[in-house]
Amino acid sequence: MAKKRDSPKLIKIKDAINLINQQVSLIGIVLEQREPKQCRTNDWICTLRIIDDTYPSPGFTVNVFSNTLEQLPQIKNHDDMILFTRIKMQTFDSGKRVSAACNKRVSSFALFEGEDFVCYQCTSNFHEEEALYKSAMADLRKFFATCSEDVRALQSISYRTEPCSVETFSFLREIKIGKRFDLVCRILHVDEDMSAVFVWDGTDAPPASILAKRSEEDKAFSSLSVHTLLSRDILLSFPTVGTILRVSLSSHLFHRVKPGDWVELYQLLCEVDKGSWVIKVTNSTKVRHLAQDDRLVEKIMRLVLLEVSFANYFRFCLPRESLTLLFSFLSYVPKTRLYDKRISSKLGHIPFWCFPSPPGLTETDENCAPFVTLMDIITFPKVTCKYRCIVRVVSAYPWQVDDFCSNENRLHRVLLTLEDPTATLEAFLCDKDAEYFWGLGFQDTETLRKKRNWLLGIRESSNFVAPRNPPWIECCILSYYTNKADPWNTRLYRIFGTRLLN
Repeated sequence: MAKKRDSPKLIKIKDAINLINQQVSLIGIVLEQREPKQCRTNDWICTLRIIDDTYPSPGFTVNVFSNTLEQLPQIKNHDDMILFTRIKMQTFDSGKRVSAACNKRVSSFALFEGEDFVCYQCTSNFHEEEALYKSAMADLRKFFATCSEDVRALQSISYRTEPCSVETFSFLREIKIGKRFDLVCRILHVDEDMSAVFVWDGTDAPPASILAKRSEEDKAFSSLSVHTLLSRDILLSFPTVGTILRVSLSSHLFHRVKPGDWVELYQLLCEVDKGSWVIKVTNSTKVRHLAQDDRLVEKIMRLVLLEVSFANYFRFCLPRESLTLLFSFLSYVPKTRLYDKRISSKLGHIPFWCFPSPPGLTETDENCAPFVTLMDIITFPKVTCKYRCIVRVVSAYPWQVDDFCSNENRLHRVLLTLEDPTATLEAFLCDKDAEYFWGLGFQDTETLRKKRNWLLGIRESSNFVAPRNPPWIECCILSYYTNKADPWNTRLYRIFGTRLLN
């Protein structure tokens, strides 16, 4: 019968630093976790800084090695506890400093959270009885609860958990080209390879100017909108108001996030590609989790509601200072109801950037129909339906007005790319609906060209290469299918009952 291996005896950090080149076992509170890195040997390393009651400052460094990124410690909360067994003490910086190495072959670790010290991650070679260490963890928890303000401040700085004001973060509606910003947002989807996430904060990103070369305008518009990157099944779980943007990061930055998480993203950079916003990372980009009941999340969501509500009632966009002053007015509103309030509002589906209404450039035959977003249309449960929305026309194909009409049968057909803060959508404008839309016959190509230019935000003297900023218009859209046996995969859209007033 094999002899049962004795559980390792825990020692304090203060004593461990004197046991150079020896294996020790200890427990500590995680003070800091640095971003994982890949070694030259293709192994992964993650550096942790931990504290206990004998070594509260500046914290003790432990380097954890593993074969894969997933096997590294996946710290959930800033005050979680970690139990290390058989980690080797070693010196560096010419013997002036001491750290420990958690070797994947010999050492092991386990992570614990909450008052009951529930183990949520451990290495495959961790075989210790957790109950033997709960007394030590309870004593350490008491220490952390009563430790000095200096220690707690150091812990907060390491994890950036100090109370943040809303003013230190930007909404998606405030992003600007080339300007770095920090963002509080919700993770809606994570790519399988963990290289990108789709984020949302409930606000509408500003309309981006479109700059295209003359040669590109002769091709169909290629959008980077979220619905072109993900399947409809995934989109069904997304909010239908507010902009959703894709953030591309190194996989190790996102290895701990999952859909539904609220996070803080630091030092992001915005660019515009093909008329769509693209969020990129910088060397300083960091990711931090937020709890669902985090005060910052609640403030962000209430300010989103205020922007929509007061813009609706007062017919102008309030500055952030006014919104902050009015924050306490809606403090009774639970954050779980904020999104529902915008969804249920008659004006909640109108783009923020065209409040109080589009400038009266079109009129529609469906004046009583409620407004919807393009994401509402894309995710609508029925294949066929009629909708009314407020959009920008960002592209037309074919581009030349002379090609709007077929020479063979004189049928008018043009594919317009529509855009709102939630998505882009390609909709046909055909025959009688087209004639009604333009308000003239197709023989007057010069007038038609002027109307086309106005609709797409093209200046007459721009020669098609200056940045375009199309106006907001109201229009009616019909969804339909071309194959009854396969309605969803043959679903198309066309504009109807809409007329330009210019």
